[in-house]
Amino acid sequence: MGSSRNNLNGHERVCRLLDLLPTAMQAITSASQVHQVAERACTAIGEGLGAQAAFVLWYSDSERAFVGMPSGYGIDDASLLQIHLPAGMCAASDYAFVHGKAYISDQTDEEELLTSALRRDLRLTRLLTLPVRDEKHPRGVLHVVNKASKPFDGADVAFASSIALACGAMLSLLHYRHYIDRMAVTDGLTGLFNRYHAESLLEEHAHLATQNKSPLSIAVVYLDHLKYINDTYGYRAGDRALLSVAQALQRSVSHRAILARYAGDEFVALLPGVGLREAQTQLQTVRDLIAQECWEPVGSLSVSIGVVSYPESAVPADQLLSAAEDAAMAAKRHGRNQVVLVTPRSAA
Repeated sequence: MGSSRNNLNGHERVCRLLDLLPTAMQAITSASQVHQVAERACTAIGEGLGAQAAFVLWYSDSERAFVGMPSGYGIDDASLLQIHLPAGMCAASDYAFVHGKAYISDQTDEEELLTSALRRDLRLTRLLTLPVRDEKHPRGVLHVVNKASKPFDGADVAFASSIALACGAMLSLLHYRHYIDRMAVTDGLTGLFNRYHAESLLEEHAHLATQNKSPLSIAVVYLDHLKYINDTYGYRAGDRALLSVAQALQRSVSHRAILARYAGDEFVALLPGVGLREAQTQLQTVRDLIAQECWEPVGSLSVSIGVVSYPESAVPADQLLSAAEDAAMAAKRHGRNQVVLVTPRSAA
Protein backbone atom coordinates (compact mmCIF):
# COMPACT_ATOMS: atom_id res chain seq x y z
CA MET A 1 0.00 0.00 0.00
CA GLY A 2 3.05 2.27 0.58
CA SER A 3 4.18 3.46 -2.89
CA SER A 4 0.81 3.20 -4.66
CA ARG A 5 -0.80 5.48 -2.07
CA ASN A 6 1.33 8.43 -3.14
CA ASN A 7 0.19 8.07 -6.78
CA LEU A 8 -3.55 8.23 -6.06
CA ASN A 9 -5.48 11.43 -6.80
CA GLY A 10 -7.71 12.96 -4.12
CA HIS A 11 -10.92 11.18 -5.15
CA GLU A 12 -9.19 7.81 -5.51
CA ARG A 13 -7.52 8.15 -2.11
CA VAL A 14 -10.83 8.93 -0.40
CA CYS A 15 -12.41 5.88 -2.03
CA ARG A 16 -9.45 3.75 -0.94
CA LEU A 17 -9.85 4.90 2.65
CA LEU A 18 -13.60 4.25 2.55
CA ASP A 19 -12.91 0.74 1.30
CA LEU A 20 -10.61 0.16 4.26
CA LEU A 21 -13.13 1.41 6.80
CA PRO A 22 -15.54 -1.58 7.09
CA THR A 23 -12.70 -4.05 7.59
CA ALA A 24 -11.05 -1.83 10.19
CA MET A 25 -14.31 -1.27 12.07
CA GLN A 26 -15.18 -4.97 12.07
CA ALA A 27 -11.76 -5.85 13.46
CA ILE A 28 -12.17 -3.27 16.21
CA THR A 29 -15.69 -4.14 17.33
CA SER A 30 -15.02 -7.88 17.32
CA ALA A 31 -11.92 -7.68 19.52
CA SER A 32 -12.53 -8.93 23.06
CA GLN A 33 -9.71 -7.19 24.94
CA VAL A 34 -9.53 -3.43 25.47
CA HIS A 35 -5.85 -3.18 24.57
CA GLN A 36 -6.34 -5.35 21.54
CA VAL A 37 -9.01 -2.93 20.33
CA ALA A 38 -6.60 -0.02 20.77
CA GLU A 39 -3.90 -1.81 18.80
CA ARG A 40 -6.22 -2.70 15.94
CA ALA A 41 -7.61 0.81 15.74
CA CYS A 42 -4.15 2.35 15.69
CA THR A 43 -2.92 -0.14 13.10
CA ALA A 44 -5.88 0.59 10.84
CA ILE A 45 -5.23 4.33 11.04
CA GLY A 46 -1.45 4.05 10.78
CA GLU A 47 -1.54 1.82 7.71
CA GLY A 48 -4.49 3.63 6.13
CA LEU A 49 -2.84 7.04 6.38
CA GLY A 50 0.76 5.95 5.97
CA ALA A 51 1.62 7.42 9.37
CA GLN A 52 4.76 6.78 11.41
CA ALA A 53 2.85 6.09 14.63
CA ALA A 54 -0.64 6.08 16.10
CA PHE A 55 -1.58 5.58 19.75
CA VAL A 56 -4.41 6.14 22.22
CA LEU A 57 -4.20 8.03 25.50
CA TRP A 58 -7.08 7.54 27.90
CA TYR A 59 -7.97 10.21 30.42
CA SER A 60 -7.67 9.17 34.07
CA ASP A 61 -10.03 11.21 36.25
CA SER A 62 -8.21 10.22 39.43
CA GLU A 63 -4.83 11.38 38.07
CA ARG A 64 -6.19 14.22 35.93
CA ALA A 65 -3.84 13.13 33.21
CA PHE A 66 -3.69 11.45 29.81
CA VAL A 67 -2.17 8.00 30.23
CA GLY A 68 -0.63 5.79 27.55
CA MET A 69 -2.36 2.54 26.61
CA PRO A 70 -0.62 -0.51 25.21
CA SER A 71 -0.61 -1.28 22.36
CA GLY A 72 -0.24 1.22 19.52
CA TYR A 73 1.13 1.34 16.00
CA GLY A 74 4.75 2.25 15.29
CA ILE A 75 5.61 2.76 18.96
CA ASP A 76 6.64 0.17 21.55
CA ASP A 77 4.59 -0.65 24.62
CA ALA A 78 7.33 0.46 27.03
CA SER A 79 7.26 3.99 25.59
CA LEU A 80 3.46 4.08 25.73
CA LEU A 81 3.31 2.99 29.35
CA GLN A 82 5.63 5.87 30.29
CA ILE A 83 3.29 8.49 28.83
CA HIS A 84 1.69 10.56 31.57
CA LEU A 85 0.51 13.97 30.39
CA PRO A 86 -1.19 16.02 33.13
CA ALA A 87 -4.14 18.08 31.91
CA GLY A 88 -2.84 21.43 30.70
CA MET A 89 0.54 20.13 29.53
CA CYS A 90 -0.30 18.96 26.01
CA ALA A 91 -2.13 21.50 23.81
CA ALA A 92 -3.17 18.89 21.25
CA SER A 93 -4.62 16.48 23.82
CA ASP A 94 -6.35 19.24 25.76
CA TYR A 95 -7.94 20.79 22.67
CA ALA A 96 -9.26 17.54 21.19
CA PHE A 97 -10.50 16.30 24.57
CA VAL A 98 -12.22 19.51 25.70
CA HIS A 99 -13.63 20.71 22.36
CA GLY A 100 -14.34 17.33 20.79
CA LYS A 101 -12.62 18.39 17.56
CA ALA A 102 -9.57 17.29 15.62
CA TYR A 103 -6.31 19.13 16.28
CA ILE A 104 -3.87 19.33 13.36
CA SER A 105 -0.35 20.71 13.61
CA ASP A 106 2.60 20.93 11.23
CA GLN A 107 4.64 23.09 13.59
CA THR A 108 7.83 21.32 14.53
CA ASP A 109 8.69 23.86 17.24
CA GLU A 110 5.43 23.66 19.18
CA GLU A 111 6.84 22.23 22.38
CA GLU A 112 3.55 21.77 24.16
CA LEU A 113 2.24 19.17 21.72
CA LEU A 114 3.75 16.20 23.51
CA THR A 115 6.50 15.63 26.04
CA SER A 116 10.00 16.48 24.85
CA ALA A 117 11.00 12.81 25.13
CA LEU A 118 8.15 11.74 22.85
CA ARG A 119 8.91 14.52 20.37
CA ARG A 120 12.53 13.42 20.24
CA ASP A 121 11.81 9.70 19.95
CA LEU A 122 9.18 10.16 17.26
CA ARG A 123 10.94 13.06 15.50
CA LEU A 124 7.60 14.79 15.45
CA THR A 125 6.90 17.01 12.42
CA ARG A 126 3.16 16.48 11.88
CA LEU A 127 0.47 15.60 14.38
CA LEU A 128 -3.23 14.80 14.11
CA THR A 129 -5.06 14.43 17.43
CA LEU A 130 -8.63 13.17 17.60
CA PRO A 131 -11.12 13.01 20.48
CA VAL A 132 -12.23 9.56 21.62
CA ARG A 133 -15.61 9.62 23.35
CA ASP A 134 -18.66 7.52 24.05
CA GLU A 135 -22.25 8.77 23.79
CA LYS A 136 -21.99 11.03 26.84
CA HIS A 137 -18.39 11.65 27.87
CA PRO A 138 -14.94 12.31 26.41
CA ARG A 139 -12.71 9.34 27.28
CA GLY A 140 -9.34 10.10 25.73
CA VAL A 141 -7.50 11.09 22.57
CA LEU A 142 -5.89 9.38 19.61
CA HIS A 143 -2.60 10.76 18.26
CA VAL A 144 -1.49 10.14 14.67
CA VAL A 145 2.15 11.11 14.10
CA ASN A 146 4.05 12.06 10.93
CA LYS A 147 2.02 11.19 7.86
CA ALA A 148 4.36 10.58 4.92
CA SER A 149 4.57 13.23 2.18
CA LYS A 150 1.56 15.58 2.42
CA PRO A 151 0.04 17.15 5.56
CA PHE A 152 -3.12 15.73 7.10
CA ASP A 153 -6.26 16.77 5.22
CA GLY A 154 -10.02 16.46 5.53
CA ALA A 155 -10.13 12.92 4.14
CA ASP A 156 -7.53 11.80 6.68
CA VAL A 157 -9.49 13.36 9.51
CA ALA A 158 -12.77 11.75 8.39
CA PHE A 159 -11.18 8.30 8.09
CA ALA A 160 -9.36 8.46 11.43
CA SER A 161 -12.35 10.02 13.20
CA SER A 162 -14.60 7.16 12.13
CA ILE A 163 -12.27 4.67 13.76
CA ALA A 164 -11.71 6.87 16.81
CA LEU A 165 -15.49 6.96 17.22
CA ALA A 166 -15.53 3.16 17.47
CA CYS A 167 -12.88 3.37 20.20
CA GLY A 168 -15.18 5.40 22.44
CA ALA A 169 -17.02 2.41 23.82
CA MET A 170 -13.69 0.69 24.41
CA LEU A 171 -12.34 3.56 26.51
CA SER A 172 -15.65 3.81 28.33
CA LEU A 173 -15.20 0.16 29.29
CA LEU A 174 -11.64 0.85 30.44
CA HIS A 175 -12.83 3.81 32.49
CA TYR A 176 -15.55 1.65 34.07
CA ARG A 177 -13.06 -1.14 34.84
CA HIS A 178 -10.67 1.38 36.37
CA TYR A 179 -13.50 2.74 38.53
CA ILE A 180 -14.62 -0.74 39.63
CA ASP A 181 -11.04 -1.80 40.40
CA ARG A 182 -10.55 1.30 42.53
CA MET A 183 -13.86 0.86 44.34
CA ALA A 184 -12.92 -2.73 45.19
CA VAL A 185 -9.93 -1.55 47.22
CA THR A 186 -11.22 1.82 48.48
CA ASP A 187 -13.23 2.92 51.50
CA GLY A 188 -16.30 4.67 50.17
CA LEU A 189 -16.37 7.46 52.77
CA THR A 190 -12.74 8.54 53.07
CA GLY A 191 -11.25 7.49 49.73
CA LEU A 192 -8.45 5.66 51.56
CA PHE A 193 -7.73 1.98 50.96
CA ASN A 194 -10.07 -0.49 52.65
CA ARG A 195 -9.17 -3.23 55.12
CA TYR A 196 -8.90 -6.00 52.55
CA HIS A 197 -6.39 -4.12 50.44
CA ALA A 198 -4.49 -2.84 53.48
CA GLU A 199 -3.91 -6.39 54.71
CA SER A 200 -2.61 -7.42 51.31
CA LEU A 201 -0.21 -4.46 51.16
CA LEU A 202 0.92 -5.00 54.76
CA GLU A 203 1.86 -8.58 54.01
CA GLU A 204 3.76 -7.50 50.91
CA HIS A 205 5.68 -4.69 52.65
CA ALA A 206 6.46 -6.81 55.72
CA HIS A 207 8.01 -9.39 53.42
CA LEU A 208 10.05 -6.74 51.59
CA ALA A 209 11.24 -5.22 54.88
CA THR A 210 12.56 -8.53 56.19
CA GLN A 211 14.04 -9.48 52.84
CA ASN A 212 15.82 -6.14 52.31
CA LYS A 213 16.45 -5.40 55.99
CA SER A 214 14.78 -2.02 55.47
CA PRO A 215 12.72 -0.06 58.01
CA LEU A 216 8.94 -0.25 58.01
CA SER A 217 6.77 1.67 60.43
CA ILE A 218 3.09 1.09 61.05
CA ALA A 219 0.70 3.40 62.87
CA VAL A 220 -2.80 2.62 64.10
CA VAL A 221 -5.01 5.66 64.63
CA TYR A 222 -8.28 5.45 66.56
CA LEU A 223 -10.78 8.29 66.40
CA ASP A 224 -11.79 8.83 70.02
CA HIS A 225 -15.48 8.73 71.01
CA LEU A 226 -16.86 7.93 67.54
CA LYS A 227 -19.83 6.01 69.02
CA TYR A 228 -20.67 8.95 71.27
CA ILE A 229 -20.52 11.36 68.30
CA ASN A 230 -22.79 9.11 66.22
CA ASP A 231 -25.28 8.52 69.03
CA THR A 232 -25.42 12.15 70.16
CA TYR A 233 -25.02 14.18 66.96
CA GLY A 234 -25.89 11.70 64.23
CA TYR A 235 -23.96 9.73 61.66
CA ARG A 236 -23.28 12.72 59.42
CA ALA A 237 -21.30 14.29 62.26
CA GLY A 238 -19.48 10.97 62.71
CA ASP A 239 -18.67 10.86 58.99
CA ARG A 240 -17.33 14.40 59.13
CA ALA A 241 -15.09 13.44 62.06
CA LEU A 242 -13.78 10.39 60.17
CA LEU A 243 -13.05 12.54 57.13
CA SER A 244 -11.09 14.92 59.36
CA VAL A 245 -8.83 12.04 60.43
CA ALA A 246 -8.35 10.87 56.83
CA GLN A 247 -7.45 14.38 55.69
CA ALA A 248 -5.03 14.91 58.59
CA LEU A 249 -3.25 11.68 57.66
CA GLN A 250 -3.03 12.68 54.00
CA ARG A 251 -1.59 16.08 54.91
CA SER A 252 0.93 14.91 57.50
CA VAL A 253 2.54 11.59 56.60
CA SER A 254 5.15 10.74 53.98
CA HIS A 255 3.99 10.84 50.35
CA ARG A 256 5.06 7.18 50.14
CA ALA A 257 2.72 6.21 52.96
CA ILE A 258 -0.11 3.75 52.38
CA LEU A 259 -3.24 4.87 54.20
CA ALA A 260 -6.32 2.79 54.96
CA ARG A 261 -9.52 2.92 56.94
CA TYR A 262 -9.20 -0.43 58.66
CA ALA A 263 -12.42 -0.53 60.68
CA GLY A 264 -15.16 1.84 61.85
CA ASP A 265 -13.00 4.13 63.97
CA GLU A 266 -9.59 2.63 63.09
CA PHE A 267 -7.09 3.88 60.51
CA VAL A 268 -3.77 2.30 59.52
CA ALA A 269 -0.73 4.01 58.01
CA LEU A 270 2.08 1.93 56.47
CA LEU A 271 5.30 3.92 56.26
CA PRO A 272 7.91 2.08 54.14
CA GLY A 273 11.48 3.24 54.75
CA VAL A 274 10.53 5.29 57.83
CA GLY A 275 12.08 4.68 61.26
CA LEU A 276 10.39 4.95 64.64
CA ARG A 277 11.28 8.55 65.53
CA GLU A 278 10.39 9.93 62.12
CA ALA A 279 7.10 8.02 62.25
CA GLN A 280 6.48 9.50 65.70
CA THR A 281 7.03 13.02 64.33
CA GLN A 282 4.63 12.48 61.43
CA LEU A 283 1.90 10.96 63.61
CA GLN A 284 2.31 13.63 66.26
CA THR A 285 1.49 16.14 63.51
CA VAL A 286 -1.65 14.13 62.77
CA ARG A 287 -2.63 14.26 66.46
CA ASP A 288 -2.02 18.02 66.58
CA LEU A 289 -4.11 18.69 63.48
CA ILE A 290 -7.03 16.68 64.83
CA ALA A 291 -6.79 18.43 68.20
CA GLN A 292 -7.25 21.75 66.38
CA GLU A 293 -10.58 20.56 64.92
CA CYS A 294 -13.51 22.18 66.66
CA TRP A 295 -16.95 22.60 65.13
CA GLU A 296 -20.50 22.90 66.34
CA PRO A 297 -22.17 21.03 67.86
CA VAL A 298 -19.51 18.34 68.31
CA GLY A 299 -16.71 20.50 69.65
CA SER A 300 -13.15 19.20 69.71
CA LEU A 301 -11.86 15.88 68.38
CA SER A 302 -8.96 13.66 69.41
CA VAL A 303 -7.18 10.50 68.28
CA SER A 304 -5.26 7.75 70.06
CA ILE A 305 -2.25 6.53 68.09
CA GLY A 306 0.12 3.58 68.35
CA VAL A 307 3.35 3.41 66.35
CA VAL A 308 5.69 0.47 65.80
CA SER A 309 8.73 0.10 63.56
CA TYR A 310 10.61 -2.87 62.12
CA PRO A 311 13.28 -3.75 63.13
CA GLU A 312 13.71 -0.93 65.65
CA SER A 313 10.83 -1.94 67.94
CA ALA A 314 12.08 -5.56 68.16
CA VAL A 315 8.72 -6.86 66.92
CA PRO A 316 8.57 -9.51 64.17
CA ALA A 317 7.43 -8.07 60.86
CA ASP A 318 4.31 -10.23 60.78
CA GLN A 319 3.20 -8.90 64.19
CA LEU A 320 3.60 -5.19 63.52
CA LEU A 321 -0.08 -4.43 63.07
CA SER A 322 -1.19 -6.14 66.31
CA ALA A 323 1.63 -4.39 68.20
CA ALA A 324 0.54 -1.01 66.83
CA GLU A 325 -3.08 -1.76 67.78
CA ASP A 326 -2.00 -2.64 71.31
CA ALA A 327 -0.07 0.62 71.55
CA ALA A 328 -3.07 2.60 70.30
CA MET A 329 -5.28 0.91 72.90
CA ALA A 330 -2.71 1.85 75.54
CA ALA A 331 -3.02 5.45 74.36
CA LYS A 332 -6.77 5.19 74.92
CA ARG A 333 -6.35 3.74 78.42
CA HIS A 334 -3.92 6.48 79.42
CA GLY A 335 -6.16 9.39 78.57
CA ARG A 336 -6.44 9.40 74.74
CA ASN A 337 -5.23 12.22 72.49
CA GLN A 338 -1.64 10.96 72.39
CA VAL A 339 0.94 8.91 70.47
CA VAL A 340 2.37 5.77 72.09
CA LEU A 341 5.48 4.12 70.66
CA VAL A 342 6.41 0.43 70.75
CA THR A 343 10.04 0.39 71.89
CA PRO A 344 12.25 -2.67 72.44
CA ARG A 345 11.63 -2.39 76.17
CA SER A 346 7.83 -2.13 75.88
CA ALA A 347 7.76 -4.99 73.35
CA ALA A 348 9.72 -7.31 75.60
